[in-house]
Amino acid sequence: MQHPMRLPRRSALALAASALVVAGSARAMTLADAFDAALSNDPQYRAALFDRDSARENVPMARAGLMPQVQFSASTAEVGGTREFPNGLNQDVTVRVDYMAPQTQLSLRQPLFNYEGLSRVRQAEASTRSADATFRSRALTLVDRVASAYMQALAARSVLAVSEAEMAAGRAQLARAEQRYVKGEGTRTDEAQARAALELARARETDAKDQFDLALVRLRRITGRPATWMNALVDDFRPAPEAVAPLQEWLDRAEAGSPLIEARREAVAAARAAVQRNLAGHMPRLDLVASLARTRNESLSNLNQSSSLRSVGVQLSVPLFSGGGVSASVRQAEADVARAEQEQRAEWENLALDMQRVHAAAASGAARIDAYREAVAASRTALDGVTRARDAGMATNADVLDAQTRLYSALRDATQARYEYLAARMRLLIGAGVPMQQVVDEINALLTQRTEWTSSAMLTTGR
Repeated sequence: MQHPMRLPRRSALALAASALVVAGSARAMTLADAFDAALSNDPQYRAALFDRDSARENVPMARAGLMPQVQFSASTAEVGGTREFPNGLNQDVTVRVDYMAPQTQLSLRQPLFNYEGLSRVRQAEASTRSADATFRSRALTLVDRVASAYMQALAARSVLAVSEAEMAAGRAQLARAEQRYVKGEGTRTDEAQARAALELARARETDAKDQFDLALVRLRRITGRPATWMNALVDDFRPAPEAVAPLQEWLDRAEAGSPLIEARREAVAAARAAVQRNLAGHMPRLDLVASLARTRNESLSNLNQSSSLRSVGVQLSVPLFSGGGVSASVRQAEADVARAEQEQRAEWENLALDMQRVHAAAASGAARIDAYREAVAASRTALDGVTRARDAGMATNADVLDAQTRLYSALRDATQARYEYLAARMRLLIGAGVPMQQVVDEINALLTQRTEWTSSAMLTTGR
């Protein structure tokens, strides 16, 4: 008879396998996964989301000034005192007076012509559009931060792999130098050179581990999730030379679609609406007013009487003189327009310069990747040749160590070149205002090689 709390062996194994699958999927981290996690975790993005929602409320708040304003008021007063008057015998008579005086009133005010209110609505709408564009810009900034952290982790992992390979080669070189010295075929100098090269490789490996762990921590802070594997570029990745359109095409796309430029453009529109809002201080205002009032015992002469009054009319307000304050506010608003226009121009110039820089990096990416690939191949050939020459007594151990250092340096540079191209490509898309999900999908499609690891950074619990 089975113990009621003990699961069958098959069920226990199935549950354990399910737990492993769940745990593994919880740590799966494609770029798309990382971005989805960051949307619900990153505090900068969340703050931008609430900032946009707050800015959107400016429009209904401004429109409220053009809507009917209805008020209801009710009051009551307890009146007490005395009343003195002469009677028919010409004698003074004092009478105690105590009564209640309730009042209710319902009033309505509907603006018929309110230029300030109309201008305030236009200003709020422009400000809301600017806030929406600013939010899209911050969302693209999130894409940049997530993808940059993701690619930095991948690049750091690749550099670490190169460093680990360099350490293995260094150990082999040191073991060979020690054996040759013991046999009397080598010198103490050869052994010292091999040991020095190994220790330098160890220092580079330690630095690579630190950079990798730091990159994982940075990614985890953005996404709120650890990762044991990510998708990387394939080792033979090479973008097509025609993959990057001409610079002018990217600049045209940026001018039309960049949320940064759109936000500045709407900021100028909001500033111009502010000028009109301040000009409204010189304009009349026309309102429809209506009221319904009901009173009882309104005064001593109306004691024990009730009255109901209804009124409908229009009210015209014409400003005549305000001490020059309105004119000053108009001049101030016009100066704000000029400032907003210059800020828009500066934003465009900065964006154009950044687009030119990343376009140059992306356009030359294929050539740089090819150059480093050829450098790696040539370094391998040189290392093989120097190694054979050393074995034949035509080269020294120092020549082999130098060739080995050049090979692993070329491998590191080749790795950096691949991810620098990918980052430049991503920033071109972001600068052009491509929707954030499209940017993520395009970059994610290039990361197809699964890379696994175990790092001390994954044990970090601090957020």
